[in-house]
Amino acid sequence: MLLHRCLLTALMGTGLCALSTAHAQVVRCTDAQGRVTYTEGACPAHQTSREVVPELSAQERAEQAAQYQRALENKRATQQAQAEREAAQAQEAAQRAAAEAARRPPPAPIVVVPPAPAAPSDLPVYGPLYPPRPPHPPHVRPPHPQPPPPPSEGYNCNVFRCYDGKGNTWQRP
Repeated sequence: MLLHRCLLTALMGTGLCALSTAHAQVVRCTDAQGRVTYTEGACPAHQTSREVVPELSAQERAEQAAQYQRALENKRATQQAQAEREAAQAQEAAQRAAAEAARRPPPAPIVVVPPAPAAPSDLPVYGPLYPPRPPHPPHVRPPHPQPPPPPSEGYNCNVFRCYDGKGNTWQRP
């Protein structure tokens, strides 16, 4: 494959060199007034330039067509070889997967055992060994003792509590 690419590049390079030496480069120069001049060199800086490609002869067109056909055949051969390699790799991968599957032990069968029917028992049934405990009473917190209502002077109350000047608080009456 690498040889094909190198050969194709070499053929295209020699073909382009042969074409470039056969014709001199012709450049079309246009100035600001729209006057057109043709030259083989570069245009002056204030003019626009465009390369003019001469018409190819019948022999040059035939050489280009033959070169194109050779390149197209090389490309198709390369693509076909690549497709064959990929198909061979896929086949090898499938064979490896089949061999790997053959080496694995078969899965264990799943056996479902139906439950045995309930048979009457001749054994006596005994109750609990210890009597049941009485249920626990619900946890109730004893009420928090409330200080006596504040005296009528020397205290401040807000919406929730009353405060005296000694740091004591109590709920608002």
